[in-house]
Amino acid sequence: MRRAVRCGLLIVAATVSACSGTPSVVQPDPTFSPNPHRSELVVKAGLDLCPASGAAAAPGGLPDVTLPCLGAGPAVHLAGLQGKPTVVNIWGSWCTPCQKETTYLSTVYDSMKAKVRFLGVDDEDDPSSALDFAPHVTPPMRYPSVVDDNKRVLIAMHTSAVPITIFVDANGKVVHRNFGPYADVASLRADIGRYLGVHG
Repeated sequence: MRRAVRCGLLIVAATVSACSGTPSVVQPDPTFSPNPHRSELVVKAGLDLCPASGAAAAPGGLPDVTLPCLGAGPAVHLAGLQGKPTVVNIWGSWCTPCQKETTYLSTVYDSMKAKVRFLGVDDEDDPSSALDFAPHVTPPMRYPSVVDDNKRVLIAMHTSAVPITIFVDANGKVVHRNFGPYADVASLRADIGRYLGVHG
């Protein structure tokens, strides 16, 4: 009986380690409730406000869908994102390549957000998991994101895999799509320069 209990504990411990993605269990912040409400998660995530978007759809632009903001800010009409070059990244907190790539996106966003708009599209994810993930990236993920529960953007892009990064010019036209994760900051910066004409 004692051996069976011990084996059970080992299985539970192994499962926790595999699901957390880290070798040790992360303790919750003592100033943050163990079962936070969404509003608490939004504050802790600290994402920048979702951008305002127009009602008119740009020809050759993003899908004509309106998605709720993951953090704070208005719902975003994707096809109405115009007036500023935009990088749209379709991701999920459950996606291992997305988790690594977010570091590069966050780094470039911090240095280029005055010139380029960044927007994440959180795909088929638990919003609480996505919000909890954002502040644990290094540097923290601060660019805003919207929630796509039904894969509408992926379907419109004729693919089913994430991550995907979409480059949209200031007129709202899609000028390039990068399928798969970026491997470093330099390659992301290079594509922003190549397809959006913005350097920095």
